Amino acid sequence: MKACIRCREYAIIHAENSKNLEVLKLFEGKHRGHTVVTLDYNEVKGSFKNFQEEKSEDTSESAE
Repeated sequence: MKACIRCREYAIIHAENSKNLEVLKLFEGKHRGHTVVTLDYNEVKGSFKNFQEEKSEDTSESAE
């Protein structure tokens, strides 16, 4: 997974999934210029939030 140290957010990498590649592009765009690293889930569990969950919350808010 990719994780932004500054914002404490992560995005899971699924190389075979085209929708996931779009999520990764959004993640990288939002965190451009930040320290982004590749980590194992166990290293971020409990201390980072999932970028994909935040993205889906933004989408549901705009739908209301």
